[in-house]
Amino acid sequence: MLHLRWQFILRTGSVCALALSTVVAPVRAEDGRENPARVDMSRPHPQPPYPDTALANGEQGDVLVGVYVGSSGRIEKYRVAQSSGFDDLDDAALESVLNWRFIPASRDGSPVSDWTAVRIVFQLPQPPSPAGVAPATN
Repeated sequence: MLHLRWQFILRTGSVCALALSTVVAPVRAEDGRENPARVDMSRPHPQPPYPDTALANGEQGDVLVGVYVGSSGRIEKYRVAQSSGFDDLDDAALESVLNWRFIPASRDGSPVSDWTAVRIVFQLPQPPSPAGVAPATN
């Protein structure tokens, strides 16, 4: 399997929602005839805001959103392929990814519909270290 990865980071204050778009596709033919679906980087792809309820409850985790990208580059089907374990994080990830545009997969130079996945990582901010005190290492 071929794994390609694009990474985007959004920071709002000290809160980080990290979006990783990971495409898993069949091994390409030696002549490179297959190209996987991927995020269209020339178009806006807003990152999900960290839900207030998740911040208040100390929730964090990864959401893997599976999207079926049509030959037009629009999402035709979607699902939470792997939950973070928290509905508010899953919903925020879905809501953002559904507004993105994709470049469709291609085979022999023609666009085709195919599945890809986008991983959204919600990570709570780390408390700042007191000035002059190095964090403890184990």
